[in-house]
Amino acid sequence: MGGAETAGDTSDQELFNGTDVSLWVEDFTAVTKALDALRSSGVEDLRAWLAAHPGFVLEAAGWVKVLDVNDATVRLLEARDRSEVLGTLPRFFAPETAKAFAAELLLLWEGGTRLELETVLQTLGGRRIDVTLTLTRPAKERSDRVFITMRDVTASKASQRALQESEARFRNMADHAPVMLWVTDATGRCVYLSRTWYEFTGQTEAEGLGFGWLQAVHPDDAEPSGAVFLAANARRSAFRLDYRLRRRDGEYLWAIDSASPRFGPGGEFLGYIGSVIDISERKQVEQERERLLAAMDEAIRLRDEFLAVASHELKTPLTPLNLKLQTLARAVQERRGPELLERLPADLEVMQRQVKRLSALVGELLDVTLISGGQLRLELEPVDLGALVREVAARFDGESQRTATPLQAELDEEVVGLWDRVRLEQAVSNLLSNALKYGVGRPIHLQAGKEAEHAWLTIRDEGIGIPPEALDRIFEKFERAVSERHYGGLGLGLYVTRQNVRAMGGSIDVRSTLGQGATFTVRLPCRVPGVNALREQAS
Repeated sequence: MGGAETAGDTSDQELFNGTDVSLWVEDFTAVTKALDALRSSGVEDLRAWLAAHPGFVLEAAGWVKVLDVNDATVRLLEARDRSEVLGTLPRFFAPETAKAFAAELLLLWEGGTRLELETVLQTLGGRRIDVTLTLTRPAKERSDRVFITMRDVTASKASQRALQESEARFRNMADHAPVMLWVTDATGRCVYLSRTWYEFTGQTEAEGLGFGWLQAVHPDDAEPSGAVFLAANARRSAFRLDYRLRRRDGEYLWAIDSASPRFGPGGEFLGYIGSVIDISERKQVEQERERLLAAMDEAIRLRDEFLAVASHELKTPLTPLNLKLQTLARAVQERRGPELLERLPADLEVMQRQVKRLSALVGELLDVTLISGGQLRLELEPVDLGALVREVAARFDGESQRTATPLQAELDEEVVGLWDRVRLEQAVSNLLSNALKYGVGRPIHLQAGKEAEHAWLTIRDEGIGIPPEALDRIFEKFERAVSERHYGGLGLGLYVTRQNVRAMGGSIDVRSTLGQGATFTVRLPCRVPGVNALREQAS
């Protein structure tokens, strides 16, 4: 390359001088001879030998001859022409440069052919510059010749140092801030969490960075919070979200996480910087206020709805009962004896049915009062479940025949347990009444049996069924799966039934397909806990 020894032709010399990258050609002949002499003297570990003889590095640098440089090197080293650069190296050494030259000596010692490193040089004008060097040794027959490519990285190094200083100031500020701060890169991965985050959550840096911070978010909030964050990251837009954050003691507290996007000088998206603030106290106040408001609203709604439904339901049996009594009274006054005797049985049946319905409604209201007040009491005694179901079913024979809704029973013998007969009868009666109401005109299937220490009872109808969204709420007070206008009722039957079953240590569930009926299953332990435990469950 340069001069008579390095240029093969004029075009090569023009290419050598024309490039913007600093190029050097150096002769290491004297250095190579010195290293060979050291090897001959028995030196095996050059690195250790250099550590013991630090002056050798600068001495060896003085033996290197700079054979040629290009114009970019002349400008970089602030020389007037090439002649000021040619010669020995130490003129350009800063204290850090000796370490880089020691690496070159090790390259030669080990027979390497390429080395890349960063170091500092000193220009002829006395200015320090940061550079990156690439050293290449050519073919073996010219192994003493070394070619160097050099780039000035002073500006980028200064920028990097400024960035590091700025980052250090930010970290110091963030670590002492009263809120938790965080920073992400453009991919959304967290690259920094302030000390306050680690103190609050108990996470380590390895656990929190990346997407590990989501592990400290409540399981129910982690997925939606991550989705909101990633969506905002894709849009490069600010965001704010609330989630429950696990404190180091395991308790979850509400926090606000908000962030704004960061952009570089060229407008490129760099990621986010955000803060997390503990708002648990404020959230508790808000939730309590909302709860109370929802409860002055729900209570009023339930009261008004209940009063309207109760008034309607109580009037429903009273109206036909009153009409029948008025008709009978007129017949007596008009002394229509034969007519009165002829219609009396049918009228009495209607009146008895309405009185029974009225009594059931009043009974449900009383039961709800007892349950709500924790005053439900159980009288436990041996009860045969199959026999009890038969007795209850027999009471519905009239309604079953009247509505053409047959009752089909498959009941095992001797299914005996320690239960409250009255409460169990009430539960079976409520379930059977519901089946007759919603499955009218189609068979009702009753089954009872025993598995291990538990008895079970199923009542299945083939009626209208229950919508999926109503399956969980039909056992609550004043709830129905259908409109009361079409089917009536206070919406208390299933609530009272579940409370009775639970009081005896059992459970009740329902399966249904809309339009294909519903199956209610009651499970009861044949031996239940003591009375005190039952009373606690009932309350």
